[in-house]
Amino acid sequence: MKKFFQYSGVIALALGLVAIILIMATPVMVTTTNGLKNVDGIQAIFGGDFKLSWAALLAWIFILIAVLILLAGVILPLLKVKALEKFAGILNLVTVGLLVVAGIFLFMAKGTFVSAQDNLTKAILENGYAAGAGFIIAGILAIAGGVIAILPAAIDLAKKK
Repeated sequence: MKKFFQYSGVIALALGLVAIILIMATPVMVTTTNGLKNVDGIQAIFGGDFKLSWAALLAWIFILIAVLILLAGVILPLLKVKALEKFAGILNLVTVGLLVVAGIFLFMAKGTFVSAQDNLTKAILENGYAAGAGFIIAGILAIAGGVIAILPAAIDLAKKK
């Protein structure tokens, strides 16, 4: 169990990276001026000739920031930087918050569950967006990464007392 605590930051980092890849790589169905079109996740996040999903954009930004913080949390102990050790618990708590909120935002992305409706084309035309399985799995992974990142945050904050 002690080894799991030691590598929980790396596991959370891996889950965050997979979530980013899933968001950017999976196709998204959108309504454009020319009708329905499949676009990749990068176009769906940053917009195009269709309505932008602010929840998806914020989720992508939050996951990216959390991954950068987790990456710093993995690299800095290897460099033996003592100056930032006192901020490790706070940074881990920020990471927990960012990953959990990003996962929730991915579930709030416009039209994420549109494919479960009877008439997909009508639902996409009304919502302008249908994210699909990539966003759903990325949301689950982001929340799981946040829950796993709670462990190093709790350990770091417990060491200070």
